[in-house]
Amino acid sequence: MPKRFQDRTSTSARSIAAEQWSKARHIARELDKILDGIDPRHAAVIRAATELRLTTRQIYNLLARYRTERTVTALLPRLTVSRRKRLPTKVEEIIGTTLREQWLTLEAPPLAPVAAEIRARCEEAGLALPSYVTVARRIPALFSPEEIAKKRSANPKHLLRLKPRPGYIHAPHPLDVCQIDHTPADISFVEVVDGAGVFVGRPYLTIVTDVATRAILGFCLTLEKPSVLSVALCLAQAICPKDAWLAARNLNHAWPMFGRPRLLVTDSAKEFKGHAFQRGCDDYGIRIRYRDRGRVHHGGVVERLLGKLNGVLATYPGSSGRSVADRDEYPSERRACLSFADLERCVALAVIDHNFQENPKTLKVPFSEWQRNSTDLPDFRDDPKRVLLSFLPGAERQLSPQGISMFALHYYSPWLGILVPERDRLGKLEVRYDPRDISHIYVRDPETQLFRPVERRDGQLTPLTLWEHWAGRAHRRAINQRSSVEKVALRREIAAITEAAKSPRSRLRAAVRSAHAAAANPHAVTETQATAPAEHPVRQKNRLPVEDW
Repeated sequence: MPKRFQDRTSTSARSIAAEQWSKARHIARELDKILDGIDPRHAAVIRAATELRLTTRQIYNLLARYRTERTVTALLPRLTVSRRKRLPTKVEEIIGTTLREQWLTLEAPPLAPVAAEIRARCEEAGLALPSYVTVARRIPALFSPEEIAKKRSANPKHLLRLKPRPGYIHAPHPLDVCQIDHTPADISFVEVVDGAGVFVGRPYLTIVTDVATRAILGFCLTLEKPSVLSVALCLAQAICPKDAWLAARNLNHAWPMFGRPRLLVTDSAKEFKGHAFQRGCDDYGIRIRYRDRGRVHHGGVVERLLGKLNGVLATYPGSSGRSVADRDEYPSERRACLSFADLERCVALAVIDHNFQENPKTLKVPFSEWQRNSTDLPDFRDDPKRVLLSFLPGAERQLSPQGISMFALHYYSPWLGILVPERDRLGKLEVRYDPRDISHIYVRDPETQLFRPVERRDGQLTPLTLWEHWAGRAHRRAINQRSSVEKVALRREIAAITEAAKSPRSRLRAAVRSAHAAAANPHAVTETQATAPAEHPVRQKNRLPVEDW
């Protein structure tokens, strides 16, 4: 809850201060002298009041609270809710109504002007004026923290912090529940490109973790933003054995965690909502569970491990820091020295090291937990390439006599020729492609239901990435682009030539038609000749007689 929602005068939301406990203990000692002493009660009360700098009435009230239990806790300041209200009922009603109308609003105004309005309303009604502290103490008694957070804040996180969040994940066995997520790596890598210079950038890290053992099953390090491809690569490594993958990178360490997850918990990113991802999970018997909006803690296991891996990477040259303040003036790009391949090996070693580390809370080692509880897991020994094809992005295309058209390219293979006569009955074929190399696509065979490679019809088998293909087409379009005037210039010349090439007979025919049209005026008959107005006779002017002198 934000600080402006908290009642500073209440002790319900604060721990017991040391001075409060010390004061209560001092009062308890003086009250013990009154209860256990032999002096007259009234004289003992007067002496205790002088010692504690309280009134005798306050001492008697403290005795009433302390006499029953004889504990220091009974003398601690009481909560605002448990205090007896001494204000008139009408004043209490004005305080509650005004606070709900003017303070418990989404604009979250301060309490001082609202308290002034309460005092003004009480003065108009002829009632006692409550103080600012009195009004502040009524807030926790009138409104719950949930109501304050809901009415005075538009941020749902403030209300979420007030709700209990017990553990929701119950995974007694490995692979019962797994989680997958992405994050930018907190380190920069450097890559020298022949003829193009040096590239420095931050990769993206995707991992799959097992909730029961807290082991990391697989990861994927990519230069592009999280996509269907990075999810497919990560799941292919998590589901299949990793011996060949480790040997290709000269890593002689054990990483025996693999298998098909029974339940995969993801967020609502678009790469987890696609048709290819859902169809691949259905193919391997993996159920998908999406985190509800606003419940980020449901993915706490994988996010914690992502932070742990980033913490390891942040200790090496090229660290980008978790924030601008954390990075300070550190020259991340100039200090970067790891290549992409070296960085991938470092991430693999960090993952393997985590699998052998003891969890400080549960005192369990992921590697030992996996070996002890994974004896009954089925070993499907899935092929990494086949798993990757199941999760790669895809589409549906209609087969034509020329093959399959995709990305403005044409693909054909001899085994597709057998399906050409049946193309109308087969409908659209399911196609998968790897964006890293579109020299081949993969079409599901209607008979075997397996994906088979299909190469380009022009015979170009040089590996070509999808983004390079689109960039090349955009470059060619930019080169071939013409202005709007250039596009119509030749058409204008054609029109001029056509106009000049018209035969004399056509021109004469047009002239005759114009003459006939001018001679035959149907409206000329109805027109009346306008007569000229008659001339008005000249009127002789009458001269006035002039008297001569």
